[in-house]
Amino acid sequence: MTTPVASPFALGRTFVFRRYLTLRRHIAAPAADLAAKAARRARKLRKKEAKDERLRNFFGWCAGCEAYGSIF
Repeated sequence: MTTPVASPFALGRTFVFRRYLTLRRHIAAPAADLAAKAARRARKLRKKEAKDERLRNFFGWCAGCEAYGSIF
């Protein structure tokens, strides 16, 4: 029984095919990825703004109490 002889182009074809699959995945997905990234960025920005507002309110209240604390 003879063993199949590998083509001298087998490695080249494998290389090209893998690059094709990678390229196809990157070309097909960017629209969804861009929308998802924009939504994620907007959520993170809203969350950060809410946290900054809470901290601003809290420390503003503390500074007010600190000023009145010297009276008592």
